[in-house]
Amino acid sequence: MRISILGIRGLPARYGGFETNVQITAKELVERGHEVVVYCRGKRNGRDKTWNGVKLRYLPSIESKNLSTISHTTLAAISCIFHRSDVVHLYNVGNSFLIPLLKLFGKKVILSVDGVEWRRKKFGVIGSTWMHLSEKFATMFARAIVVDSLKVGEYYKNQYNTETVYIPYGSYINENREHSGIMEKFGLEQQKYLLFVGRFIPEKGIDKLLESYSRIRTDMPLVVVGDNPYDPIYVEKLKSIAPPGTVFTGAVYGDEMAELYSNSFLFVSPSELEGTSPALLEAMGAGTCAVVNGIPEQLETISDAGVHYKVNDLHDLTRKIQNLIDNPAVRDEFASKAKERVEKYYRWDRILDYYENLLAQIAGIELPSRAKAEISVSDEIVRRKKTATPDTV
Repeated sequence: MRISILGIRGLPARYGGFETNVQITAKELVERGHEVVVYCRGKRNGRDKTWNGVKLRYLPSIESKNLSTISHTTLAAISCIFHRSDVVHLYNVGNSFLIPLLKLFGKKVILSVDGVEWRRKKFGVIGSTWMHLSEKFATMFARAIVVDSLKVGEYYKNQYNTETVYIPYGSYINENREHSGIMEKFGLEQQKYLLFVGRFIPEKGIDKLLESYSRIRTDMPLVVVGDNPYDPIYVEKLKSIAPPGTVFTGAVYGDEMAELYSNSFLFVSPSELEGTSPALLEAMGAGTCAVVNGIPEQLETISDAGVHYKVNDLHDLTRKIQNLIDNPAVRDEFASKAKERVEKYYRWDRILDYYENLLAQIAGIELPSRAKAEISVSDEIVRRKKTATPDTV
Protein backbone atom coordinates (compact mmCIF):
# COMPACT_ATOMS: atom_id res chain seq x y z
CA MET A 1 0.00 0.00 0.00
CA ARG A 2 1.30 3.47 -0.94
CA ILE A 3 0.37 6.11 1.64
CA SER A 4 0.92 9.88 1.36
CA ILE A 5 0.73 12.00 4.53
CA LEU A 6 0.03 15.73 4.28
CA GLY A 7 -0.69 18.55 6.72
CA ILE A 8 2.04 18.20 9.36
CA ARG A 9 5.33 20.04 9.77
CA GLY A 10 7.48 17.01 9.09
CA LEU A 11 9.65 14.28 10.59
CA PRO A 12 11.24 13.72 12.99
CA ALA A 13 8.57 15.23 15.25
CA ARG A 14 9.38 18.65 16.63
CA TYR A 15 5.95 20.19 17.19
CA GLY A 16 2.72 18.89 18.64
CA GLY A 17 0.66 15.74 18.77
CA PHE A 18 -0.03 15.27 15.06
CA GLU A 19 3.70 15.07 14.32
CA THR A 20 4.27 12.58 17.13
CA ASN A 21 1.37 10.48 15.89
CA VAL A 22 2.72 10.45 12.32
CA GLN A 23 6.23 9.67 13.51
CA ILE A 24 5.10 6.50 15.25
CA THR A 25 2.45 5.33 12.77
CA ALA A 26 4.48 6.04 9.61
CA LYS A 27 7.53 4.20 10.91
CA GLU A 28 5.45 1.19 11.93
CA LEU A 29 3.52 1.10 8.65
CA VAL A 30 6.85 0.97 6.78
CA GLU A 31 7.93 -1.91 9.00
CA ARG A 32 4.70 -3.68 8.07
CA GLY A 33 5.66 -3.48 4.40
CA HIS A 34 3.90 -0.33 3.20
CA GLU A 35 5.39 2.64 1.34
CA VAL A 36 4.89 5.90 3.24
CA VAL A 37 5.67 9.41 2.00
CA VAL A 38 5.49 12.36 4.42
CA TYR A 39 5.49 15.94 3.13
CA CYS A 40 7.73 18.18 5.25
CA ARG A 41 8.04 21.95 5.50
CA GLY A 42 11.16 23.76 4.35
CA LYS A 43 13.95 23.22 1.85
CA ARG A 44 15.86 19.95 1.89
CA ASN A 45 19.31 21.60 1.98
CA GLY A 46 21.15 18.40 2.88
CA ARG A 47 18.38 17.02 5.08
CA ASP A 48 17.72 13.29 4.86
CA LYS A 49 15.50 11.94 2.08
CA THR A 50 14.25 9.20 4.38
CA TRP A 51 13.67 8.70 8.09
CA ASN A 52 13.47 5.12 9.39
CA GLY A 53 12.33 3.99 5.96
CA VAL A 54 9.72 6.77 5.60
CA LYS A 55 10.23 8.83 2.43
CA LEU A 56 10.41 12.60 3.03
CA ARG A 57 9.48 15.26 0.48
CA TYR A 58 10.30 18.88 1.29
CA LEU A 59 8.27 21.87 0.15
CA PRO A 60 8.39 25.51 1.30
CA SER A 61 5.80 27.40 3.32
CA ILE A 62 5.03 30.98 4.24
CA GLU A 63 6.30 30.97 7.80
CA SER A 64 3.70 32.87 9.76
CA LYS A 65 1.20 31.81 12.40
CA ASN A 66 -1.74 32.00 9.97
CA LEU A 67 -0.22 30.94 6.65
CA SER A 68 2.37 28.26 7.39
CA THR A 69 0.01 25.27 7.41
CA ILE A 70 -2.23 26.36 4.53
CA SER A 71 0.60 27.42 2.22
CA HIS A 72 2.63 24.26 2.71
CA THR A 73 -0.26 21.81 2.54
CA THR A 74 -1.54 23.41 -0.66
CA LEU A 75 1.83 22.82 -2.32
CA ALA A 76 1.93 19.31 -0.89
CA ALA A 77 -1.50 18.52 -2.32
CA ILE A 78 -0.46 19.76 -5.77
CA SER A 79 2.70 17.65 -5.59
CA CYS A 80 0.71 14.64 -4.38
CA ILE A 81 -1.47 14.82 -7.50
CA PHE A 82 1.55 13.95 -9.65
CA HIS A 83 2.72 11.02 -7.52
CA ARG A 84 1.14 7.60 -7.13
CA SER A 85 -0.62 6.82 -3.87
CA ASP A 86 -3.33 4.37 -2.87
CA VAL A 87 -4.59 6.59 -0.08
CA VAL A 88 -3.86 10.10 1.22
CA HIS A 89 -3.92 10.79 4.95
CA LEU A 90 -4.54 14.50 5.47
CA TYR A 91 -4.14 16.08 8.91
CA ASN A 92 -5.87 19.20 10.28
CA VAL A 93 -9.48 20.07 9.48
CA GLY A 94 -8.36 23.51 8.23
CA ASN A 95 -6.81 21.72 5.24
CA SER A 96 -10.07 20.07 4.18
CA PHE A 97 -10.65 22.61 1.39
CA LEU A 98 -7.95 20.67 -0.52
CA ILE A 99 -9.90 17.40 -0.49
CA PRO A 100 -12.04 18.25 -3.58
CA LEU A 101 -8.85 18.98 -5.54
CA LEU A 102 -7.31 15.68 -4.50
CA LYS A 103 -10.54 13.81 -5.30
CA LEU A 104 -10.69 15.45 -8.73
CA PHE A 105 -7.44 13.66 -9.53
CA GLY A 106 -8.61 10.33 -8.17
CA LYS A 107 -7.08 10.47 -4.69
CA LYS A 108 -8.81 8.71 -1.80
CA VAL A 109 -8.55 10.92 1.27
CA ILE A 110 -9.02 10.35 4.99
CA LEU A 111 -8.81 13.33 7.33
CA SER A 112 -7.63 13.43 10.94
CA VAL A 113 -9.08 16.25 13.03
CA ASP A 114 -7.77 17.57 16.34
CA GLY A 115 -10.62 18.48 18.66
CA VAL A 116 -13.14 21.16 17.66
CA GLU A 117 -10.75 23.66 16.12
CA TRP A 118 -13.02 26.70 15.88
CA ARG A 119 -13.15 26.85 19.68
CA ARG A 120 -9.45 27.63 19.96
CA LYS A 121 -8.66 31.04 21.43
CA LYS A 122 -6.13 31.87 18.71
CA PHE A 123 -8.87 32.18 16.10
CA GLY A 124 -10.72 35.44 15.66
CA VAL A 125 -14.06 35.73 13.87
CA ILE A 126 -12.53 35.05 10.46
CA GLY A 127 -10.47 32.08 11.65
CA SER A 128 -13.39 30.57 13.55
CA THR A 129 -15.68 30.95 10.53
CA TRP A 130 -13.04 29.30 8.33
CA MET A 131 -12.83 26.33 10.67
CA HIS A 132 -16.62 25.96 10.68
CA LEU A 133 -16.57 25.88 6.87
CA SER A 134 -13.67 23.43 6.95
CA GLU A 135 -15.72 21.04 9.09
CA LYS A 136 -18.48 21.13 6.48
CA PHE A 137 -15.98 20.50 3.68
CA ALA A 138 -14.66 17.53 5.62
CA THR A 139 -18.08 15.98 6.08
CA MET A 140 -18.89 16.48 2.39
CA PHE A 141 -15.70 15.24 0.74
CA ALA A 142 -13.50 13.09 3.03
CA ARG A 143 -13.80 9.32 2.62
CA ALA A 144 -13.39 9.04 6.40
CA ILE A 145 -12.94 11.50 9.26
CA VAL A 146 -10.71 10.22 12.05
CA VAL A 147 -11.28 11.57 15.56
CA ASP A 148 -9.04 10.86 18.52
CA SER A 149 -11.80 11.48 21.07
CA LEU A 150 -15.26 9.99 21.44
CA LYS A 151 -16.57 13.42 22.42
CA VAL A 152 -15.34 14.90 19.16
CA GLY A 153 -17.05 12.04 17.33
CA GLU A 154 -20.27 12.91 19.15
CA TYR A 155 -19.85 16.54 18.06
CA TYR A 156 -19.64 15.61 14.36
CA LYS A 157 -22.62 13.29 14.74
CA ASN A 158 -24.77 15.90 16.49
CA GLN A 159 -23.65 18.88 14.40
CA TYR A 160 -23.47 17.31 10.92
CA ASN A 161 -25.11 13.87 11.29
CA THR A 162 -21.77 12.46 10.13
CA GLU A 163 -20.23 9.22 11.38
CA THR A 164 -16.54 9.33 12.23
CA VAL A 165 -13.86 6.73 12.86
CA TYR A 166 -12.54 6.74 16.41
CA ILE A 167 -8.81 6.07 16.64
CA PRO A 168 -7.20 7.56 19.76
CA TYR A 169 -3.54 8.32 20.18
CA GLY A 170 -1.48 5.50 21.57
CA SER A 171 1.17 5.18 24.23
CA TYR A 172 4.00 2.86 25.15
CA ILE A 173 4.45 1.40 28.59
CA ASN A 174 7.51 3.40 29.52
CA GLU A 175 9.76 2.62 32.45
CA ASN A 176 12.75 4.54 31.16
CA ARG A 177 14.62 5.84 34.17
CA GLU A 178 18.00 5.76 32.48
CA HIS A 179 20.13 8.88 32.36
CA SER A 180 19.88 10.93 29.20
CA GLY A 181 21.44 13.87 31.02
CA ILE A 182 18.31 16.01 31.15
CA MET A 183 17.69 15.49 34.86
CA GLU A 184 21.16 16.72 35.72
CA LYS A 185 20.89 19.55 33.21
CA PHE A 186 17.94 21.07 35.07
CA GLY A 187 18.84 19.91 38.57
CA LEU A 188 15.90 17.53 38.92
CA GLU A 189 15.49 14.58 41.26
CA GLN A 190 13.53 11.38 40.77
CA GLN A 191 9.86 11.66 41.86
CA LYS A 192 10.47 15.20 43.12
CA TYR A 193 8.97 17.49 40.48
CA LEU A 194 5.63 18.29 38.89
CA LEU A 195 5.40 18.17 35.10
CA PHE A 196 3.52 19.94 32.32
CA VAL A 197 4.08 19.16 28.62
CA GLY A 198 2.42 20.95 25.72
CA ARG A 199 2.39 23.78 23.24
CA PHE A 200 2.48 27.27 24.68
CA ILE A 201 -0.95 28.43 23.54
CA PRO A 202 -3.71 30.00 25.66
CA GLU A 203 -6.11 27.03 25.69
CA LYS A 204 -3.47 24.82 27.33
CA GLY A 205 -4.13 26.71 30.59
CA ILE A 206 -0.46 27.13 31.49
CA ASP A 207 -1.12 30.53 33.08
CA LYS A 208 -3.64 28.93 35.45
CA LEU A 209 -1.20 26.16 36.34
CA LEU A 210 1.47 28.73 37.17
CA GLU A 211 -0.98 30.59 39.41
CA SER A 212 -1.99 27.34 41.12
CA TYR A 213 1.65 26.36 41.65
CA SER A 214 2.30 29.67 43.41
CA ARG A 215 -0.32 28.67 46.01
CA ILE A 216 0.91 25.10 46.63
CA ARG A 217 3.00 24.24 49.69
CA THR A 218 5.90 22.24 48.25
CA ASP A 219 9.59 22.39 47.53
CA MET A 220 9.11 20.39 44.32
CA PRO A 221 9.84 22.40 41.16
CA LEU A 222 7.26 22.71 38.39
CA VAL A 223 8.85 21.60 35.11
CA VAL A 224 7.18 23.22 32.09
CA VAL A 225 8.09 21.55 28.79
CA GLY A 226 7.18 23.14 25.48
CA ASP A 227 7.50 26.21 23.28
CA ASN A 228 5.76 28.16 20.54
CA PRO A 229 8.05 29.60 17.86
CA TYR A 230 5.05 31.32 16.22
CA ASP A 231 4.16 33.38 19.31
CA PRO A 232 7.32 34.35 21.23
CA ILE A 233 5.48 37.20 22.95
CA TYR A 234 3.12 34.75 24.64
CA VAL A 235 6.04 32.52 25.62
CA GLU A 236 7.78 35.46 27.29
CA LYS A 237 4.54 36.45 29.04
CA LEU A 238 4.30 33.00 30.64
CA LYS A 239 7.91 33.17 31.78
CA SER A 240 7.36 36.62 33.27
CA ILE A 241 4.47 35.44 35.48
CA ALA A 242 6.07 32.16 36.55
CA PRO A 243 6.59 31.84 40.33
CA PRO A 244 9.91 30.78 41.88
CA GLY A 245 10.55 27.07 41.42
CA THR A 246 9.31 26.98 37.82
CA VAL A 247 11.71 25.36 35.33
CA PHE A 248 11.21 26.04 31.62
CA THR A 249 13.03 23.45 29.52
CA GLY A 250 11.96 24.43 26.01
CA ALA A 251 10.85 21.70 23.62
CA VAL A 252 12.05 18.19 24.56
CA TYR A 253 11.71 14.94 22.59
CA GLY A 254 12.83 11.33 22.48
CA ASP A 255 14.73 9.70 25.33
CA GLU A 256 14.97 12.95 27.26
CA MET A 257 11.20 13.34 27.26
CA ALA A 258 10.69 9.70 28.22
CA GLU A 259 12.98 10.23 31.20
CA LEU A 260 11.07 13.32 32.32
CA TYR A 261 7.75 11.47 32.15
CA SER A 262 8.91 8.39 34.04
CA ASN A 263 10.59 10.31 36.85
CA SER A 264 7.90 12.92 37.58
CA PHE A 265 5.80 12.89 40.73
CA LEU A 266 2.71 14.32 39.02
CA PHE A 267 1.69 15.22 35.49
CA VAL A 268 -0.74 18.13 35.24
CA SER A 269 -2.88 18.91 32.19
CA PRO A 270 -4.85 22.15 32.73
CA SER A 271 -5.91 22.23 29.07
CA GLU A 272 -9.28 23.82 28.30
CA LEU A 273 -9.58 22.23 24.83
CA GLU A 274 -8.35 18.77 23.81
CA GLY A 275 -8.96 15.65 21.84
CA THR A 276 -7.03 12.74 23.30
CA SER A 277 -3.85 14.34 24.61
CA PRO A 278 -0.67 12.48 23.53
CA ALA A 279 1.25 14.03 26.42
CA LEU A 280 -1.34 12.81 28.91
CA LEU A 281 -1.19 9.28 27.49
CA GLU A 282 2.62 9.26 27.53
CA ALA A 283 2.59 10.31 31.18
CA MET A 284 0.06 7.61 32.06
CA GLY A 285 2.06 4.99 30.15
CA ALA A 286 5.11 6.01 32.16
CA GLY A 287 3.27 5.26 35.39
CA THR A 288 2.74 8.88 36.41
CA CYS A 289 -0.34 10.07 38.25
CA ALA A 290 -2.22 12.65 36.14
CA VAL A 291 -4.25 15.63 37.30
CA VAL A 292 -6.45 17.02 34.52
CA ASN A 293 -8.94 19.79 33.89
CA GLY A 294 -12.34 18.10 34.00
CA ILE A 295 -13.36 18.67 30.38
CA PRO A 296 -15.13 15.67 28.81
CA GLU A 297 -12.25 14.72 26.50
CA GLN A 298 -9.78 14.40 29.38
CA LEU A 299 -12.25 12.56 31.62
CA GLU A 300 -12.71 10.12 28.75
CA THR A 301 -8.96 9.49 28.68
CA ILE A 302 -8.32 8.99 32.39
CA SER A 303 -11.64 7.43 33.48
CA ASP A 304 -10.97 6.31 37.08
CA ALA A 305 -7.19 6.14 36.53
CA GLY A 306 -6.43 9.76 37.30
CA VAL A 307 -7.60 12.85 39.16
CA HIS A 308 -9.70 15.64 37.70
CA TYR A 309 -10.68 19.05 39.01
CA LYS A 310 -13.74 21.17 38.35
CA VAL A 311 -13.57 22.74 34.90
CA ASN A 312 -11.26 25.78 34.94
CA ASP A 313 -11.51 25.99 38.76
CA LEU A 314 -8.19 27.29 40.04
CA HIS A 315 -9.01 26.62 43.68
CA ASP A 316 -9.96 23.00 43.00
CA LEU A 317 -6.83 22.47 40.88
CA THR A 318 -4.69 23.72 43.76
CA ARG A 319 -6.54 21.55 46.28
CA LYS A 320 -6.20 18.38 44.20
CA ILE A 321 -2.46 18.83 43.61
CA GLN A 322 -1.83 19.65 47.27
CA ASN A 323 -3.77 16.59 48.39
CA LEU A 324 -1.66 14.29 46.21
CA ILE A 325 1.58 15.88 47.39
CA ASP A 326 0.48 15.38 51.00
CA ASN A 327 -0.69 11.80 50.34
CA PRO A 328 1.90 10.05 48.16
CA ALA A 329 0.28 6.64 48.68
CA VAL A 330 -2.86 7.92 46.94
CA ARG A 331 -0.68 9.28 44.16
CA ASP A 332 0.97 5.86 43.76
CA GLU A 333 -2.41 4.13 43.49
CA PHE A 334 -3.49 6.39 40.63
CA ALA A 335 -0.11 6.00 38.94
CA SER A 336 -0.56 2.23 38.88
CA LYS A 337 -4.10 2.53 37.52
CA ALA A 338 -2.90 4.89 34.80
CA LYS A 339 -0.41 2.37 33.44
CA GLU A 340 -3.03 -0.38 33.54
CA ARG A 341 -5.48 1.80 31.57
CA VAL A 342 -2.92 2.49 28.85
CA GLU A 343 -2.16 -1.22 28.62
CA LYS A 344 -5.84 -2.03 28.22
CA TYR A 345 -7.02 0.71 25.83
CA TYR A 346 -4.15 2.73 24.33
CA ARG A 347 -1.29 0.40 23.40
CA TRP A 348 0.37 1.53 20.18
CA ASP A 349 0.28 -1.92 18.58
CA ARG A 350 -3.51 -1.96 18.80
CA ILE A 351 -3.81 1.64 17.57
CA LEU A 352 -1.58 0.84 14.60
CA ASP A 353 -3.82 -2.08 13.66
CA TYR A 354 -6.75 0.35 13.53
CA TYR A 355 -4.87 2.76 11.27
CA GLU A 356 -3.62 0.05 8.93
CA ASN A 357 -7.07 -1.47 8.60
CA LEU A 358 -8.74 1.88 7.87
CA LEU A 359 -6.15 2.94 5.29
CA ALA A 360 -6.41 -0.42 3.52
CA GLN A 361 -10.20 -0.27 3.56
CA ILE A 362 -10.25 3.20 1.96
CA ALA A 363 -7.57 2.17 -0.54
CA GLY A 364 -9.55 -0.94 -1.47
CA ILE A 365 -6.66 -3.25 -0.58
CA GLU A 366 -7.01 -6.55 1.26
CA LEU A 367 -4.47 -6.95 4.04
CA PRO A 368 -2.62 -10.29 4.17
CA SER A 369 -4.12 -12.52 6.87
CA ARG A 370 -3.99 -9.87 9.61
CA ALA A 371 -7.06 -9.71 11.80
CA LYS A 372 -9.16 -6.66 11.11
CA ALA A 373 -9.30 -4.10 13.89
CA GLU A 374 -12.39 -1.93 14.00
CA ILE A 375 -13.93 0.27 16.67
CA SER A 376 -17.51 1.45 16.48
CA VAL A 377 -17.88 4.88 18.03
CA SER A 378 -21.23 4.02 19.56
CA ASP A 379 -20.03 0.68 20.96
CA GLU A 380 -16.92 2.26 22.39
CA ILE A 381 -18.89 5.05 24.08
CA VAL A 382 -21.06 2.47 25.81
CA ARG A 383 -18.05 0.40 26.87
CA ARG A 384 -16.11 3.38 28.24
CA LYS A 385 -19.14 4.75 30.09
CA LYS A 386 -19.66 1.42 31.81
CA THR A 387 -16.10 1.44 33.15
CA ALA A 388 -15.86 5.15 34.01
CA THR A 389 -16.16 6.26 37.62
CA PRO A 390 -15.23 9.64 39.11
CA ASP A 391 -12.15 10.01 41.24
CA THR A 392 -12.59 10.48 44.96
CA VAL A 393 -9.57 12.64 45.73
